[in-house]
Amino acid sequence: MSRHGRPRRFPLAFWSLMLAVAVLLLGLGALFSVWKNGRLAELEAGSGLTLLPQGVMEFAERGDGPVVLVIHGSPGGYDQGLVYGRELVRRGFRVLAVSRPGYLRTPMETGATFAEQADAISELLTQRGITVCAVLGVSEGSDCALELASRHPEQVSSLVLLSPPGGSLDSRPIASIGYRLFHDLTGDVGCWLLSLRATWSPRQLFADMTGTASSLRPSGRKAIASLVIKDPDQQAFLKGLARSVTPLSPREHGIINDNAELKDIPPASSLRIGCPLLVLTGEHATATPFEWIRKRFSEIPGSRLEVIPDAGHILPVGARFSGTWDGIASFLKAPPCAGTTH
Repeated sequence: MSRHGRPRRFPLAFWSLMLAVAVLLLGLGALFSVWKNGRLAELEAGSGLTLLPQGVMEFAERGDGPVVLVIHGSPGGYDQGLVYGRELVRRGFRVLAVSRPGYLRTPMETGATFAEQADAISELLTQRGITVCAVLGVSEGSDCALELASRHPEQVSSLVLLSPPGGSLDSRPIASIGYRLFHDLTGDVGCWLLSLRATWSPRQLFADMTGTASSLRPSGRKAIASLVIKDPDQQAFLKGLARSVTPLSPREHGIINDNAELKDIPPASSLRIGCPLLVLTGEHATATPFEWIRKRFSEIPGSRLEVIPDAGHILPVGARFSGTWDGIASFLKAPPCAGTTH
């Protein structure tokens, strides 16, 4: 109301602005819906489902050759396993990637604990006719990989872990890397914006990604991003990793469950790891410092611990990208005899 008691009249320009804002928001909402629905359809088309005694499990296979099972981190899913598996397929492997319970189309009922997840994956291997295989565990997926090697040693010929947890997490509500990303990305809209950054500003995105759980200085992150920009394989790897957390909503239950399970993981000495084990961590990793890794894994016979220079949590990346994958492939194909520590 005006001071004279008459209804206030807004000028035509105001209503034109409001209309333009409404149209803009509707347009952005439509673009977001198209992106999300397309991404979900793409994820469903790229994998299969199978019924195990434990429940449903999602999986995907690529390539030909010796089998490598890839167990993803958090956030993730079978699609993240394929991102890591791409470099192994190029080196002559057949990659089997799974979605752990709570991620994408594998329900939590299939197995909440890492031991239960390992048992379900063991059944999947049997169902697929895979008697023995190499295993690559990534970040929060490492403890599932360790449980598989401990509980089903006859199925695991060698094991590589990339940036595994160095021990149980503390009591903070938001502790795991996956949960922090889940919190920081602010849902599926944040994932959409992340996908746009990968298209419009890849160099800055790569620099930001290498800073994840890392003490790398800004100059170091920019230097790595410059190397990535010049290497199509590294670009595909980092863009694939960024894409493998999108959308977040079908991964939410797994992220929350991992955060809870990682607060009380068993010491490595309680696991019976009989296969050769290679553990890789970045020189500048803050979530998995080498001293933590050394303390946790040095007691395992056959373990080999390596620090990747000029790298943070995300491995491998930078000048040693190709060489690190060559080393991983060599270890998976012809691991040293168990019991030999390097």
